[in-house]
Amino acid sequence: MLVVGTFINRTGLVVVPFLALFLTLERGMSIPQATAAVSLYGGGAFTGGFLGGWLSDHIGRRAVMLLSLGGGALLVGVLPFAPGFLTTLAAAFGFGMLGEMYRPAVTAAVADLVPEDRQPEAYAIVYWAINLGAAIGPALGGLIATVSYLGLFVLDGATMLAYAVVVWVAIPETRPEDAAGTSRQPVRLDAALRDAPLVGIALATLFVGLGFYQLFTSLPLTMTADGLSELDFGLIVSINGGLIVLVGLPVAAWAGKRMLSWTLPASVALIAVGLAMYGPAHTFGLYALGAIVWTVGEMAFLPVVPTLVSRLAPVHLRGSYQGVYHGGWGLAKMLGPWLGGLVLAAHGAAALWYGAATLVGLAALGLAMLLPVLRQRMDTSS
Repeated sequence: MLVVGTFINRTGLVVVPFLALFLTLERGMSIPQATAAVSLYGGGAFTGGFLGGWLSDHIGRRAVMLLSLGGGALLVGVLPFAPGFLTTLAAAFGFGMLGEMYRPAVTAAVADLVPEDRQPEAYAIVYWAINLGAAIGPALGGLIATVSYLGLFVLDGATMLAYAVVVWVAIPETRPEDAAGTSRQPVRLDAALRDAPLVGIALATLFVGLGFYQLFTSLPLTMTADGLSELDFGLIVSINGGLIVLVGLPVAAWAGKRMLSWTLPASVALIAVGLAMYGPAHTFGLYALGAIVWTVGEMAFLPVVPTLVSRLAPVHLRGSYQGVYHGGWGLAKMLGPWLGGLVLAAHGAAALWYGAATLVGLAALGLAMLLPVLRQRMDTSS
């Protein structure tokens, strides 16, 4: 039911990709004002990752999911009617924070529900559902936006509420201490932040995210500058989503069983190679080839890391550990589009893509250096 709810919610996640267009075309804001709102959404997502993880250990996974999905639906309904620039910024931040709090709660719940040896497959299925929804959502959002931008907010809010209903009806509390009826241990977020391997994974995730988010913010700009169309960019997105839907499950499951071997840094290195291929790219064929390369790396990395984090975490801090990991993605979501725009405007597309590839390459190197520590920590070898 978590997978079903995740698919429903991801299909309706259509506001953020169109938020800057809505604020400029419908609300009359300037481009800097609109991008500031999108960045503050990312700031809220960064905060929500930490807060949602801590709260899921403190009050339970189910309560956090209901709070996040219900509160996010409320704020996405407020956002298009927020009066004034500052109120819009506050609504965007709140939507990002509440709307993203459920993610660490869900990843912690998967670890609660699934035996350790089956977790790679479980996280792969959740990842597959996310991408299946992502293959449908943007196209659906584009159709709705041609009729009414307000329809995007209605769809996003409705799917969040639908996920909340799934949680309310079909998903019990999974926190081990509640299920076992044992006494609760103290939940301290600083305990997670003092775990050096976890912080290393979160930093590597941040670096990957800074490069990865360029694919959805800067890539359409660089393709347009090369004379390619919006349809061409849509096809690149379709290549990514199609590959994940077709082979994402077996690739992720295979990589998950080898996550303490060379496959983890190698998958990140593949993402870096795919980004670097866009430096000299000026044709659709080269952009498509790059998409195939970074998608393979994505499939072997993104669904594997939650498994790694869940195995690092003490049982009573599963949510907090996942929150630190999701905080890395949230910070990348906040900083990535802004930094990419600055580099693209000041130094051009080649500098942007080579710089993004360098950041992701550093993440691959960092993960390679972490492997011995992770193996020792988990008392296993690759």
